[in-house]
Amino acid sequence: MGTSTRILAVAFVAVVAAFVGSTILVQRESRVIDADALLISRDAAPGIQVISDLRVEVREMQARLLRVIESGAPSADVADSRRRLDHLLEQAVALPTDAPEALLLGKLHSAVRAFDEATERALEQARGGHREEAVRTMRNDVWRLADTAGTAANDLVLYDVRAAESAAQRIESARQRGNRTAWQLDALCALLATIAAFATVRAVRQMHRVQQANHDLTQRKAAELEQFAGRVAHDILSPLSAVSMALGVVEKSPAQSGEALQRAQSSLSRVRRIVDGLLEFARAGARPEVGARADVRAVAAGLLDELGPFAAQRHAALRFDDMPDRAVACSSGVLLSLLGNLLRNGLKYLGNAEVREVSLRVRPRRGRVLFEVEDTGPGIPPALGQRIFEPYFRGPNTGAPGIGLGLATVKRLVESHGGTLGVRAGANGGALFWFELDEALPAEPRQRQGQPSALRSA
Repeated sequence: MGTSTRILAVAFVAVVAAFVGSTILVQRESRVIDADALLISRDAAPGIQVISDLRVEVREMQARLLRVIESGAPSADVADSRRRLDHLLEQAVALPTDAPEALLLGKLHSAVRAFDEATERALEQARGGHREEAVRTMRNDVWRLADTAGTAANDLVLYDVRAAESAAQRIESARQRGNRTAWQLDALCALLATIAAFATVRAVRQMHRVQQANHDLTQRKAAELEQFAGRVAHDILSPLSAVSMALGVVEKSPAQSGEALQRAQSSLSRVRRIVDGLLEFARAGARPEVGARADVRAVAAGLLDELGPFAAQRHAALRFDDMPDRAVACSSGVLLSLLGNLLRNGLKYLGNAEVREVSLRVRPRRGRVLFEVEDTGPGIPPALGQRIFEPYFRGPNTGAPGIGLGLATVKRLVESHGGTLGVRAGANGGALFWFELDEALPAEPRQRQGQPSALRSA
């Protein structure tokens, strides 16, 4: 092959490579444009619409409540507004969010829930004939909380507007870059050798990226298995500690051996229930068993007995409000894990608080059951946000034992059972963790006759 032929062949290959490289650059810019366009169409614009509708619905619900209280009108309109408010809030939560937007959404969620609860109090007072009390609640609580919810909604809308503006600017910049690339195609074709070498390097790098991606996937799967094993070990640690304490009592005071051994046996039974529940959850492919139910009173009573010595060691008190006669749609082992993790977390992080209490409150809410665990400790820094629910994450300068899996377990179990959870500052300055689960359907007749269903063993 002559020199000219070789040059022509090299030139032809290089020109093709130049066009291929140009196409790759255009596609890269297209991906940037597509991503920002999706941000606007699927997140920012729907978010602005939903949050704006939610803000309007809050004001509409406020006006309807005022008419009910002042004129004695039927409360059906208020009920409709509450349902629409719940639906809009669900739509807002379902939209894609980043960390700052999730924080704003959490504030809006808390504000709307507080407004809804105040509205419910005012309605109950009006229905009970206490019109003056209802008016006071309306003026002192409902109006204030409606303003708070409106402010939170405004902040979220403003955030989405700024995100949409930034995305539009990035789209315009990407479009301009694409135009420049098209005009520079002839110049790129002149750099034949460089373009060819660049294409070769890109192919090699692409191969390395694929290999690295496969390696990372394998590592992630191994890490997930390790985290799950760590969660199981973490969940059974506290009952086993109770067994160890009970055996210590037997060793030091044989006269109390009967009660101590009974407490040890009870703790071992809870270990089995927790392990069965978590293994059953894992076997179901991260799906809860259909028809599972856990009695709130029974689980709370068991936890009070189990965690009593743990609280006494920390010179703290456990305060359980009157538990409603309700059941939630999960196994007893799962509910034990949820409440046990949150209560132990509260006891561990009381710090040097003078008032040392951890409280559990439970109340039904329109087909769901709300659980709140509040402590009197130093609270959680707002900057941590949702990071406290990540596996192995622990706050700075905690000084408390543990490996950081308790809250991660709570998040995984609540979300896998279709529930919601969150954290906010408590009334006493500490942390208030909450989660909601669906209320369970009534038990089958044979179960009500004294034959409760048991968790399957691993």
